[in-house]
Amino acid sequence: MVRNYFKLAIRNLFKSKSTAFINIGGLSIGFLCALLIFTYIKKELSFDRFHTNINNIYRVLTIDEALGVTSNLVGITLPALSETMKDQLTSVENSVRISTNGRTLVEYNKIPLYAENLLYVEPSLFKVFDYELVAGHRHTALQAPNTAVLTETMAKKIFSKSDPIGKTIRINNSDDLEVVGVMKDPPLFTSMEFDVMVSMVPAESDSNTVNYLNSWNSISMVSYVSLNPSADINEVKSKMEDIIRQNNVGDNFKVTLQPLKEAHLSSSGILFDVFNANKGDVNYLYTLAIVGLFVVLIAAFNFMNLSTARSANRAKEVGMRKVMGANKQQLAVQFLSESIVICLFSFILSLLGLFLMNSFLNFGINQNLLVYLTADLATIVWMVVIVLGLGILAGLYPAFLLSGFSILKVLKGNFKTGTSGVWLRKVLVVIQFTASIAMIIGTITVYYQLDYLKSSDKGFDDEQILSINLGDQSLRESGERLRNRLGQNPNIEKMGLSGSMPGRGVGRRGMLPEGADQDDVWIVSSMGINDEYFDLMGMEIVKGRNYSREVKSDSASAIVMNEAASKAIGWDDPIGKKISQGPNEKTVIGIVKNFHFANMRHHIEPMILPYQPSSLGNGVLSLKIRQENLKVTLQEVEQVWSEINPNHPFEYSFFNEEFGRQYENDENFASLIVSFTWLAVFIACLGLIGLSMFTAEQRIKEIGIRKVLGANIKTIIMLLSTEFTKPVLAACLIAIPVAYYFLDEWLSGFAYHVEMPWVAFVSASVLALVISQLTVSFHAIKAATSNPVNALRNE
Repeated sequence: MVRNYFKLAIRNLFKSKSTAFINIGGLSIGFLCALLIFTYIKKELSFDRFHTNINNIYRVLTIDEALGVTSNLVGITLPALSETMKDQLTSVENSVRISTNGRTLVEYNKIPLYAENLLYVEPSLFKVFDYELVAGHRHTALQAPNTAVLTETMAKKIFSKSDPIGKTIRINNSDDLEVVGVMKDPPLFTSMEFDVMVSMVPAESDSNTVNYLNSWNSISMVSYVSLNPSADINEVKSKMEDIIRQNNVGDNFKVTLQPLKEAHLSSSGILFDVFNANKGDVNYLYTLAIVGLFVVLIAAFNFMNLSTARSANRAKEVGMRKVMGANKQQLAVQFLSESIVICLFSFILSLLGLFLMNSFLNFGINQNLLVYLTADLATIVWMVVIVLGLGILAGLYPAFLLSGFSILKVLKGNFKTGTSGVWLRKVLVVIQFTASIAMIIGTITVYYQLDYLKSSDKGFDDEQILSINLGDQSLRESGERLRNRLGQNPNIEKMGLSGSMPGRGVGRRGMLPEGADQDDVWIVSSMGINDEYFDLMGMEIVKGRNYSREVKSDSASAIVMNEAASKAIGWDDPIGKKISQGPNEKTVIGIVKNFHFANMRHHIEPMILPYQPSSLGNGVLSLKIRQENLKVTLQEVEQVWSEINPNHPFEYSFFNEEFGRQYENDENFASLIVSFTWLAVFIACLGLIGLSMFTAEQRIKEIGIRKVLGANIKTIIMLLSTEFTKPVLAACLIAIPVAYYFLDEWLSGFAYHVEMPWVAFVSASVLALVISQLTVSFHAIKAATSNPVNALRNE
């Protein structure tokens, strides 16, 4: 019986090829979109999941509520906190402290190369996290001072095929380290990126490190704790607060815990998040999931619409089957089987499409997308259940509609489709275009916001600026010689020194402004610069003056701050006012126009820019290079670098590219949204093509009579087109407020954003109307220009 149902289903597909093409084409594209989105979501949710104890691992965050701070949550904390938690709280099983050193020079046999991410870690890292050693002993690794563990990739770069265990490497031309382990490269999807781990265990004579690890007066350490599975998180947080108060930490600081499993997707608002690479955004996943659902539903609605629209064409078939003894249930099962066959065939095509998509889109997954998605049995089972469920749901109404036809009416020729089916089709068209219009509005708004992020005034000029890191002491010591030599190059227009660069992150320092209450706690962002930096970056001094080498007192007693700092303090005339930093007092000599030193999700915070005239106090040398001689100038800069720093590879970055990488996640999201939006619109239009074709067929006699009575082609086209205009207009009215609500929520996640672009709402509505009219116009024109004799010859 079942075999017979499926044979009939396949036979009916071939009987109506145009309908089958629309149904299968729409569902295949819909399924493919959903599979791509689900693959992307699976990838994003897989970050750090290789740690078996992930449900009990938390990172310690700090909440800074000092005056001058607007981005309160930071990814670092007090150095002594996590170790004290392990000692005093029974619910804390273990802890690990991590200090990031970033890009670091590594040397072996006088051959230098850079480690991308060097960490100082405690040996307890191997107890908290599931990192596997392929050489060395996990339980003793990093127990001794001046030891290191390398990833497999880094070990091969340094030692090639020789055994690294027991060999000595040097970092930053100063510290010798014994390699005691080689670690299997971490899985691809991890928020913790590193290639060298150095023991944080201090030597007996290293009192500075001991004092630092036991300190309660700085916010500077990445810390993780693993808790007992039965631990009460709220109780742990409460006891953390008690611990920092007992150690006289300022009242402006609070501490909290973030589950490791949330670190990747729920950290977009966290600053100083130095050990959380490739951050995602959970809101983007929610949005993509909704888009994927909409696309599949639009395709399913097409099937329901076309099935009900074709009901009259299959009425005699139903009547004859009932005469031959088929009951209502058997007919319903037959039509449901047709729906399931279409869904299964479409799904198979979409799987093939996913397999072939790997050449064009892979989301950074180092294997075929289909293989990655179907790697676990649970995913396969869920996909089959969803496809079968969708097939049943999509075919449910058409099946019971068709199986419920009256035999007498059908065989007497008095059968007419009911108004309920017409209304259902109109409602489904409204829903389809509501989703499509809302997605178009969202796409346009996202691109307006991204364009705003790229083109709005950042407070500096980022073009043609080359940044060179002076990462260790030897580079900073030779920095002045490098600067003087490069200053002789006519293709280098300007130079400047700074402790960091916008987008890389800056430090924070305490201060007490003149006129403030002595009990107030002020903490502001801080980045050292030399006197050339403002000119190099095109930053504007709006009040007062810049630093000057001619004014000897500037390095000791002068300070420049941004407009946000002056405004937060409440100074109308800040020039000449003083700030205190411990025993030191500095006089404000200038106010620089606000500039973005973090991405635009964060407000511009109050900032001071202390004067560091030489390279000894700065870690970045930046050059502004003439565009026309860029390639030659880069070669000349590299030559000078090699002469002055022969033991350091020459590496640089273009500032505009580096700053722009902050928005890569937003740009990737926008690309996905725009692709899936237009596919959704295409699927909706496929449905309109089918509906307009059947509408024209059903009304062919009416059109013939109207033409005989004198109706012209224009009138006929308007008659048929208007039937689809009203549902699209209704969809516009529904989509606009829905899209406004969700887009307003999304834009509020940016401290700086465009005003709601009403042009997006108008454009999307007009576009939907134009596309729908163009879609139905072909069949409308065909019906209007047909010969009425052909329609009426059988009457």
